[in-house]
Amino acid sequence: MAFVNEAERESSIMKLTERQIGDATVLEMRGALAGTRAVEVLDAAVHRLCRLGASSIVADMSRVPSVDLEGLGALVDAHRVFGRAGARFTLAGITKRLHDLVVITRLLTVFDTYESVEGAVGNAGMPAAGVAPAVSPMSLSVIQRFLRRA
Repeated sequence: MAFVNEAERESSIMKLTERQIGDATVLEMRGALAGTRAVEVLDAAVHRLCRLGASSIVADMSRVPSVDLEGLGALVDAHRVFGRAGARFTLAGITKRLHDLVVITRLLTVFDTYESVEGAVGNAGMPAAGVAPAVSPMSLSVIQRFLRRA
């Protein structure tokens, strides 16, 4: 049995910082978007930004090495929450691993994805080529139920 000391545990927790670029709020994530704690960090930021009336949110995933099903579900929830509030939620800098996960789970039609934060901010209101701009609430509900059972 391997023991993890407190410093190692603390370093494995996802960190989230925010910055503004024009009208867009960029959520810079560092570390794995995995487990309950990481989901709570993202969920708290999503709901706070929603209360503040943010209209364009870019999740910078370039420093996220992995995402588990809980984390993927949190991204779907963020998309749903912001969509209901009339805000735009995009993913930027997704790694090949996350891109493959999004393709396998057929969430590529849900998320607007960009290679960089600058690309996402510069294309405000315009999704990446080949990505459907809207998904019905019914579809999101089905995806969320699937992720919860997985």
